Amino acid sequence: AEPARVHVHLRVDTRTQPVTYGQLWDGARRIAAGLTARGIKRGEPVAIMLPTSRDFFIAFFAVLFAGAIPVPIYPPFRLAQIEEHLRRQGGILRNAEASALITSTEIRVIGQLLLGLVRSLRHIVTISDLAKGEALLAPLPATIDTTALIQYTSGSTGDPKGVVLSHGNLLANIRAMGAALNATSADRVVSWLPLYHDMGLIGCWLGSLYYGAPALIMSPLAFLADPARWLWAIHDHRATISAAPNFAFEFCLKSIDEARISGLDLSSLRAVLNGAEPVSAITIGRF
Repeated sequence: AEPARVHVHLRVDTRTQPVTYGQLWDGARRIAAGLTARGIKRGEPVAIMLPTSRDFFIAFFAVLFAGAIPVPIYPPFRLAQIEEHLRRQGGILRNAEASALITSTEIRVIGQLLLGLVRSLRHIVTISDLAKGEALLAPLPATIDTTALIQYTSGSTGDPKGVVLSHGNLLANIRAMGAALNATSADRVVSWLPLYHDMGLIGCWLGSLYYGAPALIMSPLAFLADPARWLWAIHDHRATISAAPNFAFEFCLKSIDEARISGLDLSSLRAVLNGAEPVSAITIGRF
């Protein structure tokens, strides 16, 4: 209805790139056609190994539009951890029986290594590979029972386990959160949370999409490098809602010098969510 409306303000370093609803719609239809042209069929899992970027948002909906099932997995962060990364992601891809992997040009070589580890994997592609044909006229239809997403646990206490979520599951979750927060399109969201886990993917991104609330989204690595960037993003965006695990509030307390937040104004906030791990009342009070 409002294709020119900005959906995501993507914060990259000090620059902010707008992504409109129209750009998401058009981009996803084009990439979906590229997936279909490569023989990706309805109900096939397609893994997405991309950093926080415009490409991730477009790839996620492209997979849905093609009738396939997105499986977000995290990209490698350090070269020293490549072997561990390949072992863990290879296990996820085998478990999901993924038929394709969408990744970036920079880390495509790592994706190629996964081909030999995952029997079901037929395609390693980038967004630019998939964008060369005509756009899909319309998304393939889905019902509330259609699988919308396979989300894998972090695997911090064992091998990652896949959770199958339907469109109905996602809608129920988003509506429940929205009801608790009285969320509307007048809200403004800020998130640095990873897009391969539920708090960042469903709570912050898909939640803001559903309610039409503009979201400023930044990389988890940007937060870890300088946690004050999260607080200044709230200041700049005049955010009303943000969210993070308990460790993030503790990290701010330990890492941010008072001079770094001189002039900071967080008065626009009306709700800050703390979850995904044990919540400390002491941390909240200090923060």
